[in-house]
Amino acid sequence: MMILDSDPVTQAVFYPRPEPPNYVSKGIATLTSSEGVEIAGYLHESKASHVLLILFHGNGELAADYDAIVSMYLDCGISCWVVDYRGYGRSTGTPTFSTMLRDAEAILADVPRIGAAINRNFSQIIVLGRSLGSASAIHLAAMGSSSVKGLVLDSAYADGLALIARLDGPNIQKENIFIFESFENKWNEEQSLPNLIRHKIKRNQFEDNIDKIKRCQLPTLIIHGTDDSIIPLADAVFLFKACPSKDKQLVKVRGADHNNLFYVGFADYSAALKNYLVRCTTV
Repeated sequence: MMILDSDPVTQAVFYPRPEPPNYVSKGIATLTSSEGVEIAGYLHESKASHVLLILFHGNGELAADYDAIVSMYLDCGISCWVVDYRGYGRSTGTPTFSTMLRDAEAILADVPRIGAAINRNFSQIIVLGRSLGSASAIHLAAMGSSSVKGLVLDSAYADGLALIARLDGPNIQKENIFIFESFENKWNEEQSLPNLIRHKIKRNQFEDNIDKIKRCQLPTLIIHGTDDSIIPLADAVFLFKACPSKDKQLVKVRGADHNNLFYVGFADYSAALKNYLVRCTTV
């Protein structure tokens, strides 16, 4: 039996690095509080739309890296909020799989505050997950939040445990891995030690991307390279088939590997995204 947030898993999955010193982004710097840490991001605004794309990047990337390509999303007529993980860029804390998902929930809940800071009301939200970020995006899409209107997956994985093994992490069977979460409860004021805190541990069975996407009824766009050497195209096919949405599309970018999908498939990627947004949002 293994805990998902154990060091061997975390070290295989996450590659945190700081943002370059004195970096100045094209976007608006944001900080979102989550469980005592600060999750950093950059908001790139399109004044012509009330649609916000929340982008969860890959494990070796930073929100700042997207300054170079964010125009692809802005050209679709939407605003784009690229967010980091704990320990990445300007974010505090140490990344783990379970905190990454809870931080995604905090980011979604923070959209009204982020919008109000620039006098905007983002009434429609699309979540996009690239590679590792697909876990955050699918997690939010499967929650059934009324504010989330669509799901976009870029080089997403279906089987996270197989991916961990390919990244030189431990080889884990699904029935042997759990997520452990601690909960703090204060004692009743009538008791002798009113400030004493008891810690309860709840063991939750691990759900992979392929499990959660079965609860996603949102319009879904999946884009994947045919020559992806890190996450095979088969993962995208599995996700596509498992997704119950009546509005779903799988775009296969011929000849694209995991880390050159943007460049090899730019025309196909941008065209598919624009067509998708027309279908699932009211601009």
